[in-house]
Amino acid sequence: MSFYYFINCVSLTFLPLFLVYKFTALSEYGSIYRCASALFAYIVTQISKLLLIATLSAPSMILDHLVDCLGLYYVLVKQQKASLAQVKILAVAVGWNFGESLLTRFLDFYVNAKSMQFDWKHIITAIEANLSLLQTISVCTLIWTWSRGNQRIIPLVLLLYFSAFSIFTDVLTRAGLVLALSLTTFVMC
Repeated sequence: MSFYYFINCVSLTFLPLFLVYKFTALSEYGSIYRCASALFAYIVTQISKLLLIATLSAPSMILDHLVDCLGLYYVLVKQQKASLAQVKILAVAVGWNFGESLLTRFLDFYVNAKSMQFDWKHIITAIEANLSLLQTISVCTLIWTWSRGNQRIIPLVLLLYFSAFSIFTDVLTRAGLVLALSLTTFVMC
């Protein structure tokens, strides 16, 4: 991946996070501290998830997502001070997704930036970062709604987080984008 594609993938991954921060209520309320605390909570959650999976020696997708939901719940409800709900939800979602993109995607882009061959998987990974941002905002909104006393939303949170977004992001997006981008490359040659 050349330097041009590295810059393209990094901007496709991190520019939507900057735009969400800049053009929403987050920039008006100076929520950089909230985003940083969500980033720290993401790191702690991932470390505790790794320790839990290593201790139980049973890697499970349900356990993986459940620990993420608990980390989001803690940072949304228990840790944050009183503020607007929109600011809390967006700050946690942007910080959480920034941590995820920084620790998983940026390292992959940087390591593969030295190769001369372009691969569509990096563009697809950058697009998945945007889908992950939408997923995180949705899950934060559902967790916030559930924490405010709407107990009927629990099945919706679990259904949305465990099945719909996971299957969509993992299977359909990657397969569909690889097929579409491969076909356009074949047609252009």
